[in-house]
Parts: sequence; C-alpha cells; structure tokens
Amino acid sequence: MFKGLQIFKTVYETKNFTTAAQLLFLSQPTVSVQIKQLEATLGVTLFERNGRQQISPTPSADLFYQQAQHLLDLWQQDLQALQAPLTHQPIPCRIAASHTTGMYLLPALLQRHQTDLSGLALEISTFNSSQIVEQLTQHKLDFGFIEKPLTENHLIRTTLQSDQLVLAGQPNQPWLLREEGSGVYHYTMNYLKENNLTLTQTMTIKSNAIIVQLLRQGVGQSLISSAALLDYPEIAYQPLSKQYQRQFYLVARKELPTPIQHLIARLQATPLPIE
Repeated sequence: MFKGLQIFKTVYETKNFTTAAQLLFLSQPTVSVQIKQLEATLGVTLFERNGRQQISPTPSADLFYQQAQHLLDLWQQDLQALQAPLTHQPIPCRIAASHTTGMYLLPALLQRHQTDLSGLALEISTFNSSQIVEQLTQHKLDFGFIEKPLTENHLIRTTLQSDQLVLAGQPNQPWLLREEGSGVYHYTMNYLKENNLTLTQTMTIKSNAIIVQLLRQGVGQSLISSAALLDYPEIAYQPLSKQYQRQFYLVARKELPTPIQHLIARLQATPLPIE
C-alpha cells in the first residue's frame, strides 16, 4: 500500500508517468499499473489521460495527495519511533531558508536555541521563497524561512521580524536581479514600475553574496537587504520608503514529530532583531 502511495505522490508531482518511473527506478508500465490499481481500490479517477505522456490530476487526486502525504509521514514517523531506541539515531529535520534569512537570521536563531536541537539531525538548504513553499507542500521540508507572505492552507506561517530594503550601487549600471520567485525580485519589479524605469541591461544572479561582491567592485545596482551591507560601508546605497520594509516569516507543516514541533515553537517565540 505504501509503495502505491509513493508512486501516486511522484506521479502527481511530476504530472508524467515516464518521469515518475525514472525517479522511482521503475518501468513506466509498472507505474501505470500501480496507478490503475489504486484508482480501482479508491473507486475514483485520479488522473485524466490527455495523451500518451500528458496527464492532469483530477479534483479527487488533489484531495488524495494531501491524505497520501499525511499517511506517508505517519509511516515514516512510526518507523523512526520504533528504530530510535535501538539505533539511537537522531530525528531528521529538514530546514530551508531564503538567501537573506539564511545569511542573517537562521544562524543566530539556531545559536540561541542550541539546546532545542538535541536529538535532531538538521539538513539545511537554501532556496527562494516560492521554492520553499513548494517543497513544504510536497513534504520535502519540515519548515523554512521566507521573505514573501506566501502560504498554503496546510501550512502555518508566523511573522518573525522586519527587514528594510535599500537601493545599492551606482546609477546607469546594469540591474542585478534575483531570480523570479525570490522575495527581492518581487520588490524590485514593484520599484521599477513605481518609478517608470525600463530594464535595458540586467544580470540575473541567484545569490545575494555574489550581488554584494559585484556591488563592492562598482558593478551594477540592486535592491538588497540593508542587513547584507552592514559589513561593507564602501557600498553606496539610498534608503527606501517603508513600502520596501518587508517581513521575514517562518512557514511550517502542521503535522511534525514532537521534537521538531518543540523547536518551531521556540523559534516562533523568540525572533532576533537584525542589527
């Protein structure tokens, strides 16, 4: 049964039987048969076949996706609970942070809560805000830190603290843009529209650290967190209005092992100011 749930989850996320089969190291016919058997068991159609390769989830699949992930999580948690007394293995805890929160918020938070990390094996990744919410939705993460007010019905979002964006660099230089989906990209597009500016020369850079180093070399202009410039007084910048003051958020799944829930509760209660 759990094999069938995992196959369904992968097909739902990839929207393609062949791609799902490759990810699961199974043959495409095996995946198709498993989905048909699951549909027969449930008595519903999970995917509309629009062609040999194209499929689209039905409303039943949308509903079952959340239930399937819940069942798979419970199964994994039960296995960990059974094995923990024998193996003394810590509980995996998968965290992701946006580029700014990962650099200037997460390290200080974890340092403050070192005692709450006991018994957890942290795996920390960096993605943009939209990617973090997507991976939380797919249960590939337990919680994360983002810069945009994104959420889903099955996620918990907590406001942690404010962050001020500034315009750094020199005029008439190329715009250094973060990728679409990042919090800074969203604010940059608003700034350009508000000031009737047209992008003529740009660089898309998926790293705040690289943007800062380019600015230090006198290359480019960019909207960036004032926190990113604290150690670089040589970078000129212009303050922006409170319209460009954003919030940092903690987003988490609702059902998690107790030690992870305890850590999240502590993080929610004691955010740190960015100095």
